[in-house]
Amino acid sequence: MGPHRPLLFDPDRPLGLVLSGGGARGAFQVGVWKILKTDPRGFCRLPSVISGTSAGAINAALLAAGLSPEAMLGFWLDLADRPPVKANAAFFASLQAELGRLLLREPLRAFDRRIREARLFGGLLRKHAFRPSGIESMALEFLLTARFDTVSDVLDAIRTRYLFDISPLAERLEAALGRGGLRTETRLALNTVDAQTGAVIRIVNHRPHKRSEASARHYRYEPVITPDMVLASAAIPLLFNPVTVGELELWDGGLLVNTPMAPAVALGARRLVPVLVTPRRPGGKPEERFGAAVEQLADTFLENAYNADRKLLLERNALALHLQSPTLRVVDLFEAIRPETSRTFNAGSYLYFERKALLAMHEAGQRAARAWLDRGPPQDGHERDDLPIGKRREQRRETSPDAGPWGLSRRPPLQVISPWCPLSCRLVTRFIGPSCRSRKGSSAWSGSISPLPPRGQPFAC
Repeated sequence: MGPHRPLLFDPDRPLGLVLSGGGARGAFQVGVWKILKTDPRGFCRLPSVISGTSAGAINAALLAAGLSPEAMLGFWLDLADRPPVKANAAFFASLQAELGRLLLREPLRAFDRRIREARLFGGLLRKHAFRPSGIESMALEFLLTARFDTVSDVLDAIRTRYLFDISPLAERLEAALGRGGLRTETRLALNTVDAQTGAVIRIVNHRPHKRSEASARHYRYEPVITPDMVLASAAIPLLFNPVTVGELELWDGGLLVNTPMAPAVALGARRLVPVLVTPRRPGGKPEERFGAAVEQLADTFLENAYNADRKLLLERNALALHLQSPTLRVVDLFEAIRPETSRTFNAGSYLYFERKALLAMHEAGQRAARAWLDRGPPQDGHERDDLPIGKRREQRRETSPDAGPWGLSRRPPLQVISPWCPLSCRLVTRFIGPSCRSRKGSSAWSGSISPLPPRGQPFAC
């Protein structure tokens, strides 16, 4: 009997690849894919479902378009050699004009404000005059305490919302995806945020499974994926321009859904492999360096998005085991592939599009993927949907010391097991998936809530 190969193609258990956002660190994902595609223990073919955000959305589109790992790396290195951004002339023209107006208004500044500023300046002068960094620290503190209204006025006077235009990137994407857009059998999800409402918008090229009308606003079905749709998922707010897709203005989905597992499940994936670009941080003494603190803040923001989705998916699996419903199946979640902590993944690496740095991240991706395959690959949550129900309960009891008789934790993250409690069913529907149905329909794991039935009438779960 051959070795156990949990990543082999199985039409009954579609495999999904989830690619997180991370700017220039997207080169790490290309290295991961090279190993997953070429190693006999890996995928050996395109996954059935690919869901990506920001840099992950770019890689997802390139993968679905059939680019080889070498061609994908060439795409990223071309970004380093020929940066596809240009400064927003309107931003800097507005800034220059407002600074000129500020100089003209300064002699007319109110006398009482000048008295206050002089008093604050005197105190700052005594505090900072004899320090090595006295001038810089004094100027910054004066600006933030005495003249912050000026900063606000300057920002309000700038008549545009972004620093750089990334429309040249659309031309590169068009060359990679083909003129006329991308049509593919691979189920693809590109995750964005509506710049006007802040709602999550998931652009998908196949219709999601079991999705209610209430959640339609979260999904936008587009059978042809265009470069603008990919670009929208990578448009970092304030730094880059929002991208118009139809009637919507869209920004980078990394704001809210940096590791988009939910749409992969909605598109039918039964096994998920997440690829993150944030190293796992060891415990210990906090970093003292400012750059390391910036890096840790960015990594924590992205890591929290993954942890939230991971917890909800594992709780969804627990509910699936509890209900034994044919419409709610366990989704096998593999442990995330992620880089090791190193100087390559420092504070500036998110936006450091330099050839040597990208190649170093690409190499790190290959090492991480090999190490991940060497470990099994490891599953997260220890759920196996190919095991009988009884075996799965026994497995949960063995791996969880506080497991109850169903193999469920006695202290689940969501205390919403009872199908007869309307509040519980609303929470289950909101966070977990299509297990609860009212007379008006069902919800997918996409953030929608089914309507409540008439008072006194129970939910049918």
